Amino acid sequence: MSRGFSLIEALVALVILSTGLLGAAGMLLGGLRDQSQALRHGAATALVADIAGRIRANATARHAYDSRTDIVAASACDEAEPCDASGLAGRDRLYFIAAARALLPGLQPLPNITFEPAIGPAAPDRFAISLRWQDPRDPDTTDESTLIVLAQPVAGAP
Repeated sequence: MSRGFSLIEALVALVILSTGLLGAAGMLLGGLRDQSQALRHGAATALVADIAGRIRANATARHAYDSRTDIVAASACDEAEPCDASGLAGRDRLYFIAAARALLPGLQPLPNITFEPAIGPAAPDRFAISLRWQDPRDPDTTDESTLIVLAQPVAGAP
């Protein structure tokens, strides 16, 4: 009787080991795909929160942030020639669009801000800020990051 492994035993062990390694590789690729999706969602949420902060900081021009209106951006904003509130809102909207395209290249991002003014003195203004993009694995599916912001109306603001 010889001691050791026969060729058949070695091949069976190799097949079992290969099957296990293929399963581990599949799990690793799935984890990397999910991580990239989570990073996209996190970055999109940060961008949406950033534009919400810009809206809060420029409260007198809330209506100018609505995506259904034309963008009226100031050509330059500096100490010598400061922006008016609606010009700053236009610059913020252009920033939101450009940042979404830079953040999600090739995924056809759709940044959108919907402004619903308050309908009474006790009701808050409502902003729905969303950023949608195509899922890179499934072109028929879209991912989205949305933030609803409620803000008290500013006295004297249109």
